[in-house]
Amino acid sequence: MKKDVKEWLLDGPAWLKYAVELQLLDLKPDVKPALYDGDIEKIINRLKDKQYGIPAMKKGKLSYKTSAPTGNAYWDLFFLTDIGFTIKDLKLEKEMEEIFELQRPDGAFITWEEMKPSYFCISSIVLSSLAGMGYREDPRLKRFVEAILGTQRLDGGWHCAQKRAVGKSLQHSESCPMDNLNIMLLLGRYEEFRNDPKYNGALDLLLSHWEQREEHWRPYGFGVGTDFSRLKYPAIKYGILRVLDVLSLYPYAVKHHQFQDMLQFVRKKSSDGKYFAESVVKTYNDFDFGKKKEPSRWITFLVNRIIKRAADITDA
Repeated sequence: MKKDVKEWLLDGPAWLKYAVELQLLDLKPDVKPALYDGDIEKIINRLKDKQYGIPAMKKGKLSYKTSAPTGNAYWDLFFLTDIGFTIKDLKLEKEMEEIFELQRPDGAFITWEEMKPSYFCISSIVLSSLAGMGYREDPRLKRFVEAILGTQRLDGGWHCAQKRAVGKSLQHSESCPMDNLNIMLLLGRYEEFRNDPKYNGALDLLLSHWEQREEHWRPYGFGVGTDFSRLKYPAIKYGILRVLDVLSLYPYAVKHHQFQDMLQFVRKKSSDGKYFAESVVKTYNDFDFGKKKEPSRWITFLVNRIIKRAADITDA
């Protein structure tokens, strides 16, 4: 990372400075200035909101599709996790207990009224955030992970449709890219899964999907085209930035040429080391990743985090 880009990132808001120092510079910054940032306080407050926050999830009324006018808990938690906050930092322990109340006896979670228990791809968005924010060793979360591992398919990936499960009529069909992406994000929070070859099949689908993009291969509607290739955050839809971010957690994936090719594709989008949001989510237009006309420090941070992770693996 260029010196002027690093200085530019550090000149950003307190929460971004915290993320850069913590994750790119490997320092131990004080979290308090980041927590007192006005935009971060707004997100914390709306996580507590009865209509749009965790309480709405508890009622099954909160979709992961950001249809609510003020955003939603799925992606607010996702964002706060990416910054590097813990639930203890945010003082959201009470709200997290409300999430755990949604767990079924079989370990699965129903976080939205339109979900079936097998829709691990949706609940993994929330639970991967909890794993990244201090709950990784919580036995309830581990029970959820065990439930997911028990549904791994023959190709090494996952699909939420029961007719595609092992032993069913479509057991030999390919897994779903979004299921694999969300579940591998959760598993990537655990060191023991990052080097386990048992999960290479799920990674292979994500890698080969990029390699076969010219073939217009669209498993279950997920394609690798113009929309996929845009830099956007949060990556609610299937997109290159989050695919790279998840793959960068796994040495097996980083060492494949498809990952390096995908990363090079993104790096060519740089303007003097800075990156722009190429697609935005309106509920986050208070942040630079919610605007297209100016370079985004946050997108730039995320790309550099991917580059750093990959370099650390390659140099190990």
